[in-house]
Amino acid sequence: MQIFNFVKVLFSPIVFGLGFIGPLSAEIITALEIALPIGAPLYWGLLIGGLLGLMAQVRGSWIWVKPS
Repeated sequence: MQIFNFVKVLFSPIVFGLGFIGPLSAEIITALEIALPIGAPLYWGLLIGGLLGLMAQVRGSWIWVKPS
């Protein structure tokens, strides 16, 4: 049962947001040369990814998918 819980956490929306969307957002910010008011692009990317992942976790789905 512990392995199931580990896999459940590993594939949760928050981990996906922080592990994939966060660095991807940071790379997009860097590639577009967007001037940030404070902090590194990675911090902003992790903030964006973490918020999207948290929202998906609470909602039970991502923004573009409606739960039935």
